[in-house]
Parts: sequence; structure tokens; C-alpha cells
Amino acid sequence: MRHPRPLQPPLSFIPCNYNPWVVRVIHWLLPFLLKVRVRPWLPAGIQRIEVVNVDRLVELYAQLEAGKARFIMAPRHVEVDDPLSGLYLCSRAVTQAAKANGIKLQQPVHTHFVYERGMTIWGGKGLGWMLSRMGGVPIRRGRKPDWVGLKAARKLILEGTMPMVIAPEGATNGHSERLGPLEPGVAQLGFWCAEDLTRAQRTETVFVVPIGIQYRYVQPNWPKLSQLLSQLELQSGLQAPAQAPAQAPAQAPAQVHGEIKECRDRILRLGEHLLTTLEAFYTRCYHQKFEQFEPTDAANSAAAACSQRLHQLLDRALNVSEQFLMCLAKAPL
Repeated sequence: MRHPRPLQPPLSFIPCNYNPWVVRVIHWLLPFLLKVRVRPWLPAGIQRIEVVNVDRLVELYAQLEAGKARFIMAPRHVEVDDPLSGLYLCSRAVTQAAKANGIKLQQPVHTHFVYERGMTIWGGKGLGWMLSRMGGVPIRRGRKPDWVGLKAARKLILEGTMPMVIAPEGATNGHSERLGPLEPGVAQLGFWCAEDLTRAQRTETVFVVPIGIQYRYVQPNWPKLSQLLSQLELQSGLQAPAQAPAQAPAQAPAQVHGEIKECRDRILRLGEHLLTTLEAFYTRCYHQKFEQFEPTDAANSAAAACSQRLHQLLDRALNVSEQFLMCLAKAPL
């Protein structure tokens, strides 16, 4: 008989303990960190970063250090590599632009930032130690606001010597071209900062600076994507379609369009198979009922049907979890 795991104690708050020497070491290691990936689930290494309109950030850093402004950087949150891109922006792009314009900034050029407290569950205590010394403030996401973390972030925005970084999307969405739903925390902290400045009779101006991040492959690697799809199809019990012979790197636009369509169709086919498998599981084991969405022949309609099925599946899975937790709560201890 398997015994349930004991409940873990709540995650304690990790106070910010900024250490500029730790930041300098991370900045020094940045070229290596950008290119090397030690986990198989991480995206490909970053070969080159292009930054535009960086002069505006240089101006805001100078105003912050002169006591004329406070500002929050609100970047997109596309991939887990975003913090590395942000480190490059501050340690390389802002520093170089300031030097070119004859503006002296405090070194190292860095930021405070908000991160999810649960990251240390999979990253370990060492990750919490490093994020704390890099100027991070943990926030526990949930139904109830984490007032301890919010107050710490609010204090740093008002009194810190560096700007604050908060991703309005709250989590990665994996889409360079699509903006996810925005959380209200960035705007709320900006209003709080303005109120705190007024209460303290200070004249700084508060800025919220949106920062876009977009990733793209230097060269499309269709063979690698096809290999990954073949592995997923094999593990899912699907028979992979017959593969065309490998092509030379230089490809005609029509050929590239055909490869994009083929990969898209295979991804859609794989998604439909996984949805069907999970729907059958929840129907058989938990007696859930699923409405059928019939797509037309158009590919967009098929994708829309998959999206509807996915949302329905998530709803049924949450229903099962809620029923289980209610039963568990009613059980005697």
C-alpha cells in the first residue's frame, strides 16, 4: 500500500540580499551562459542579441541615479532565457550606450527583479541564494496576494538604487509574436510608488517602461524539428509519416512553405491524438463527459477545434481535482 506524501511546510520568504560581486561574476560568465545549455528542456543557445532604442534606458538610469525618476522595467516573458537577455541588456547594451554618450553610471549596471518563489522547488536552495544576491524579490503566486513579497518589492521601487523588473505576463508563454494576458501587478506597483513619493514629498517621476523580447532562429533547422516530432510520435504510439530526403541548407520559398505546412500538420495530428487519449482516460476513470467539436476541412478550423477541446479538457481535469480535494478536506484527520 502506498502512503501519501506528507504535506510540505509553506515556502518561507527569501529577503533580498544584493551583492554586487555576485552580479559581476554572473556578468562575466554571461557569454558562456548564453550559448551553453545544461538541461535538455532548455531552448537552443543564443548566438547573437540585437538591442534597439537603448538610449531611453540610459537616460532613465541617469535620472534614477540623479534622484529625478523611479522606473519599472516591464519586459515580455517569452522563454526561460529572458533573464539572460535582460542581463545582456543591462551589462552590455546599456553600459556601452552610456559610455558612447559620455554618461557615467554606477557599476555594475543591474536591476532588482521579481521572481516566482516556487522556482526553488525545482531549482533548489542554491537558486534561491543566487537570486537573492542578484537583487531578486520572491512572490508567491496564488489566490491570496503575497503581501510580504509585495511590500518588499514596493520598498525597493521607492528606495532602491536600481530599477525594478517585473514581467506583466507573469509566466512564459513561448510565443515571440503573441502577447499573453497581463497581470495587474506592474501597474499597481507603479501607482503605489507614485503615492509613496507624494506622501514623502518627493518630486521624482515614475515610469513604467515596456520592453519587447523576440526570439528567432538564425537558420531554420527543419531536420531537427522533424526528428523531435518523430520522437514524440513514437512515444505517443503514432506512426510517423514517411520522411523526405534531407535537403540542402539553401531552400526555395515554396519548399520552405511546404516544410512549415508539414510540421504544422504533424503537430496538429499529435495534439489531436493526445487530446483523444486524455479524454478517454477521464471518461473511463472519472466518468467525465466531453462535447465533440467537429472541425471543417480548413486547417484553421481544425486548430480552433483543438483549442476548444483543450480548454474543455482542462476544465474537466480541474473538476476532478476539486472533487478530490473536497473529499480529502471532509475526511477526518
